[in-house]
Amino acid sequence: MIPADAVPNITIREVQQTVARAFHLTLAEMLSRSRTQHVTRARHVAMYLSRKVAVRRWRSPERAGAPGMQAPPSFPRIGIAFARNHSSVIHACRLVQRRMRHDRRFATLLNRLARDARARVANLQEAA
Repeated sequence: MIPADAVPNITIREVQQTVARAFHLTLAEMLSRSRTQHVTRARHVAMYLSRKVAVRRWRSPERAGAPGMQAPPSFPRIGIAFARNHSSVIHACRLVQRRMRHDRRFATLLNRLARDARARVANLQEAA
């Protein structure tokens, strides 16, 4: 398993691409306005993983020369990436968390997708 801090530069877009591939969707389909169950489930998973796996870097104004700190992307930022509003992201995260508590296979799938996203970014960084 790849440690969470081993790949510091994972983005929302990389999470979207990983989830779309796992659910056999194109990125355009996942980001579309479609409300079909398969597309919606993939979108919810990608929103949840964007909050848990992706990072945003920011610099403190008083530490201008210091390296950027990391934090999860905000709900509004994730919403923008999915052409939704922040309340849709909050709703998706709550649904996914609830399902994870009751469905072990679903929780295993999410862990695998998080690993895949991290591994994909690590491979891209090694190739560069």
